[in-house]
Formats: sequence, structure tokens, C-alpha cells
Amino acid sequence: MKYDFTAIEKKWQANWEQTKPYAAITGDTTRPKFYGLIEFPYPSGQGLHVGHPRPFTAMDIVTRKKRMEGYNVLFPIGFDAFGLPTENYAIKNHIHPAIVTKNNIANFTSQLKMLGYGFDWDRCVDTTDPNYYKWTQWIFLQMYKHGLAYKTTMPVNWCTSCKCVLANEEVVNGVCERCGSEVIRKEKSQWMLKITAYAQRLIDDLDDLDFIERV
Repeated sequence: MKYDFTAIEKKWQANWEQTKPYAAITGDTTRPKFYGLIEFPYPSGQGLHVGHPRPFTAMDIVTRKKRMEGYNVLFPIGFDAFGLPTENYAIKNHIHPAIVTKNNIANFTSQLKMLGYGFDWDRCVDTTDPNYYKWTQWIFLQMYKHGLAYKTTMPVNWCTSCKCVLANEEVVNGVCERCGSEVIRKEKSQWMLKITAYAQRLIDDLDDLDFIERV
């Protein structure tokens, strides 16, 4: 008998869509909790590439094990849709960024569901959704009100093509790692966070993490 993988996959995908076996149970105090998180993909291409399922699969294995051990697992998925990759893709393909984001998220979602990951799709995040970014804006305002966010002029790495500031790690042999254009140093007004004020606390709190020793 030939294995009809297409029909079987569609059957179970439909079942998961209806029964939501991977949804975290809100308010459940009877079981221990576990929060599994992956880096949300950038929907800056038309579909997934092999670099996406590699880390997703590892965390999917961990969360499935935790469910079998009796944990109430929260394993959300989302799309980090703001930023330069999406903008560059939109410019290259002559499509408005909002349309690019909507179309790519739809395709990413379809592909991820076909791969069968145990994400809690009821908690899917889109960073371009006003209901999401209003809270990131609120958090920034709280930091600003408490003197933890401030504006200053400082030397930065400036990509002459992307027209944006680059981290040191994004500059390779004097050029932008993304587009290959020349990177120059220039003075520019930047928003900064007063992270250094918490340097010692960040170091001290490393003792509370359960990272393996080599990390």
C-alpha cells in the first residue's frame, strides 16, 4: 500500500487547527509552567529557508518533551516584520512594505504549519500590528520618563547605501556585510539606553542562569 503522505499530513494539520493541542492553558495553576521561545523570523523573503527550521526544530523537541512531562507549555510564534531587511526587499521588488509583510507572513504561516511545529498559534505575534507595537512604544516611554532612554550625538558606522547605522559586527573589512557598500564613520544623533548603569547587576545575575558552563 502506497503511503499517501499528502492526505495524511492535511488530515492532521486540519485536526491541529481545530483541536489546538499546543495551546497553553491560561490560568492553569495545577501544573508547572515552561516557556519555550525561538527568535521570530523576519518575513523579508517570500518563504522559509533551511536556516529557519534548524533552530525551530530543536526548541520544538524540547517543548514536546516538557508537555509529556506534564508542563503547561507556552511556545509562541511571531514575525519580526519591522526593519531594514523588509524595507530592502520591498524596494528591490517595487512593492509597498505593508503588502510585502502581509503576503510573506501568510506564506510563512502556511509553511510553518505544514512543517507541523507545536506553536501556540492563538498567541501569534506580528510586530507591525498596532496592538503589539503600542506596548513597545509604551515601554520606551516609561524608560524615557525614568531617565533610562536619552538622546546623544556620537560616532557611528554609517552605510552609504543602506543609509543606516550599523553595529560593529555588521562591518566587514570596511564594508556593509549586507550590501557590500562602503561604511564610513560619522557623528549622528542617536537614542541610547542606559544599560551601563546596570552592568554589575547583569554580571551578578549570571549566577542565577542555568546556561551550560561553556556559555
